[in-house]
Amino acid sequence: MNESDKTPEQLQDEKFRAEFQVGGVDRELPAEEQLEQLYSYLDAHYDLPDFTPPWKGGAGDPDPADNYIARLADRTTHAAMLMLGSGLDHSMPGVVWADGVEASEVPEVGGRLFTPSEPTGRWAVSFHSGGWWRGSGNALEMSWRPEVAAAAERSGTIILDLDYPLAPQSTVKEMNQVVRKAIGYAKHHNASSIAAWGYSSGAALAAMNASLVDALVLTFPDLASVASLPDEISAGQTVPAAAAWPRSLVQIALQDEIADRPEGIDGVDGIEVREYVARHRVSTPEVARQKIADVADFLRTV
Repeated sequence: MNESDKTPEQLQDEKFRAEFQVGGVDRELPAEEQLEQLYSYLDAHYDLPDFTPPWKGGAGDPDPADNYIARLADRTTHAAMLMLGSGLDHSMPGVVWADGVEASEVPEVGGRLFTPSEPTGRWAVSFHSGGWWRGSGNALEMSWRPEVAAAAERSGTIILDLDYPLAPQSTVKEMNQVVRKAIGYAKHHNASSIAAWGYSSGAALAAMNASLVDALVLTFPDLASVASLPDEISAGQTVPAAAAWPRSLVQIALQDEIADRPEGIDGVDGIEVREYVARHRVSTPEVARQKIADVADFLRTV
C-alpha cells in the first residue's frame, strides 16, 4: 500500500509503533523520554474529554473529565508497564503507602479525615484540583484521596481533605469560608500545627488562606486561575504574594501545559521549590511517588 493510500489512523499507528518499544526499554532512558513515551501512549489510546469550564463555553458537565482523571492512575500504571518495562516499580503512591491509615467522614465541614497509624499531632487541610468547577466524585475518590492517604500515613500527619463547594454554584469567597471552618476544626482538635496543601486550583485555594496556617504545600499550583475567573465567581478574592506566605513547599511540573510557574517564589526565604519531570496531570509512577514522598517529608517538619 502506498503512503498516499493509508488512512490517518494507519499512519498514526505506524508512527506510534516506530517510535516506541512495547515491552519497555532499559533504565537508562532519560526521565524526559520516559514521560514522553508514557504520555504518547495515553494520548493515543484514551480520548481526552473537554476540560473547559462552563463560563468559558464548556458543557458544564464535570463527569467526563472527572471520570478520565479517576482512571488515570490505573491507566498510567498499565502504560508504564508496557512502555517502560514490567521489571520496574510502577506502583502509585496510594498503593504503596496508604495501608494503615484510617478514614472517617467529617460532615461538619464536608470532608474526610485521614488519620495515620502513628499520628504526630500535626494536621493539614487538603484541597483537590479541578479548575474550580469539578474534582469531586470519582476523581476525588480514585485519584486525589489515595494520594492524601499516602501522604498522611507516610508523614504521620492527620489530613482533613475538604470536598469544598464548586463554581459556578458557589463563589470563591464561599469556598474560603468553608476552608476557614475546616482550619477551625483542626484547631479545635488541638492540632500542634496546621498546613494547607492543594493541587492546581486547590493550591490557589490553599495559598489564599496562607495567613491562617503554619505552612503551605502547593502542588503544580495554578495560582493565575483565580484572576481568570469571572468577577461574579472570584468575588474579589486574590492570592497573596509569595513574600507573605508562611514556610512553603512549591512543587513545579517542568512540562506543565496548564499552569504557569508562580511569580516571586524563587530565592524567597522559607520557600522550598522542587521540580519534577511531569505534566500537569501525567507523570511516571516513579515521579508520582517522589512527589508524595516530598510532601510527606515536608509535612513531618511543620
